[in-house]
Amino acid sequence: MAECPLPTVSVLIPAYNAATHLARSVDSVLAQTHQPLEILVIDDGSRDRTAEVAGSFGPPVRLIRKENGGPASARNRGAREAKGEWLALLDADDWWFPDKLRLQLACATDPDVGMIHCLPDHRDEVVPALLGFNDLWERNWIINSAVLLRKAAFDELGGFNEAKELISVEDYNLWMRLAASSWRIVTCPKVLVHYTRGIGISSNSERFLAASLYNIDDIAARLPLPKQKAERKRNQMIFDFGCKALFERDLPAARRLLGTALREHWSLRNLAHVAIASMPFWVLDSRRSIRRLFERSKASGPEAESDDSFVAFPFEADHYETPNLRASILDRACHTPAPDRHFTKPVLITTIDAEEDFDWNRPFSRSSTDVTSMRSQHLAHRVFERYGVVPTYMVDFPVASQDAGRAPLREFLRSGACDIGAQLHPWVTPPYVEYVSLHNSYVGNLPRALEFAKIQRLTEELQAAFGQPPRIFRAGRYGVGPNTGRLLCHFGYEADSSVVPYWDFGGQGGPDFWEMTSRPFWIDEHRQVLELPLSATLVGRGTEIPTRLKTALFNRKSEWAGVPSVLARLGLLERIKLTPEGITIEEAKRLARVMVDGGHKVFVLSYHTPSLEPGNTPYVKSQADLETFLRWLDEFYDYFTTDLGGTVSTWRDIRTALRDQTPLRPTRVLAPAEA
Repeated sequence: MAECPLPTVSVLIPAYNAATHLARSVDSVLAQTHQPLEILVIDDGSRDRTAEVAGSFGPPVRLIRKENGGPASARNRGAREAKGEWLALLDADDWWFPDKLRLQLACATDPDVGMIHCLPDHRDEVVPALLGFNDLWERNWIINSAVLLRKAAFDELGGFNEAKELISVEDYNLWMRLAASSWRIVTCPKVLVHYTRGIGISSNSERFLAASLYNIDDIAARLPLPKQKAERKRNQMIFDFGCKALFERDLPAARRLLGTALREHWSLRNLAHVAIASMPFWVLDSRRSIRRLFERSKASGPEAESDDSFVAFPFEADHYETPNLRASILDRACHTPAPDRHFTKPVLITTIDAEEDFDWNRPFSRSSTDVTSMRSQHLAHRVFERYGVVPTYMVDFPVASQDAGRAPLREFLRSGACDIGAQLHPWVTPPYVEYVSLHNSYVGNLPRALEFAKIQRLTEELQAAFGQPPRIFRAGRYGVGPNTGRLLCHFGYEADSSVVPYWDFGGQGGPDFWEMTSRPFWIDEHRQVLELPLSATLVGRGTEIPTRLKTALFNRKSEWAGVPSVLARLGLLERIKLTPEGITIEEAKRLARVMVDGGHKVFVLSYHTPSLEPGNTPYVKSQADLETFLRWLDEFYDYFTTDLGGTVSTWRDIRTALRDQTPLRPTRVLAPAEA
């Protein structure tokens, strides 16, 4: 007996200025094990190359162009032209796993099933097998790209509500209307969608709250619902947004929203939160600091090895990795020396951590994704041009995924004025399945499969943003782990720069680099990945004291007591790393002189992009600090190239010279073809 063919599916992809990610989304649909009848890309008035990208695909991809009207109008337009029995929704920056459509359609066993949704890769909750109205009234369990809608049900309900006031929650509005009808919503309990977190939504919280409240009023009027039920929901939503503002320390917004919640509904809970929001900023942060100290002590204790601060991850990385490959950044038994004796002069690499602006004194937050400081990077390039410096920007996910972050770097890249590497901050890099905590801020502490997935996602994002794969890596917070080296080999990386010699992050749950030096080395037996440690060393008359004593003098307790400062003032022992952040120009010169005298040839200088705008880092708080920062760079390059007789170079040229044991090529600007 022949099997019944699966129903036909029309895929709807609304796209607005989505040229960067659209091809990947379409490719994920074309790779489905159950091929759709058609893929409708609805260009919602884009001003970039969205239409060109969509038009580059042949059938079954079809481009529909319309004036900008928002995602609801784009989806409705696509649905009107769709010929399939089912409508599959996909946002232009998300993508599907290959079996998505086949596994979802297998759940369409009854004719009253109006929607089948699957699980995305950024959540960890257990979703009810059937979602009723009350389930969805309590919270939105469903994302657009996970949805398969029966077209008959969609048409019966009139599609998405196109009211401008509903933008950003128009999908939730439709789900609740569908749940309140005679149609059923079924959960396919498989992770089949990669969800790209929306960047910058926290900055639009007021708009999002207004849309959410409008949605409650719209649903309450349509159904209709008891007035008390709608009022409770409105109050809960205002309270939730107030708590979010409180967590992000937007105290004026927190006080206003929580005050509104209290006025609308008196309760001890609402009263307590108004009282908390009324506390001074320093009181709130003291509580947070105490909690972080507790987390740090927990991370450094014996239970840290079994830290249960991540959820079960649904993928395995083992079969992707090269069997029996000996590679590790931390295990020195895997290291192969990279002799630099044939270098005739010291060489300097400049690396820059291109990352979001966030408060270094506050807990890590996935909502900290502001990248406006990227607009100021040209200030440092005025210095770079004078010395022929071609820096490598170690770019993290928020910078790569937002135009405000990647656009300035694209300009530098096109002119050959920079190179692009990868920097991984796990708390803002998808998939978002781990809890945000101090322990999990070090990517090497994550399960191997999750670390694999985050490196893969970041690498793909950088490829899409800059048109070339990154080949040098840095773990955010220098948080490499036992699996990082092998994973970098798998993804084709050629260099890493995550080691900070003479620093031990073990007190916070991170890696210990105390026994390492600033000399380059290969992390694997095949000499694929070159480790380029940040330049750091110990200076002073006490450098020969036992290592155990030196580590005691520079642990967290001694630093809190000010012991390192006293040792430095006495000239006994000083720990310096090569950065304009927190290191004076005289200290940097002293470090360079000591290292050159000790035979070091390869130097790595580093700083963070937010330091180019005052107020973003502890090192640049004012315009005067910024001028000092830029003057530091100018003076150090001059000292290194003139007084020390050194030269500037790129990590690529140094890697080639160390691998082939050949002379270092003269300083050069990257050609556009290479960039």
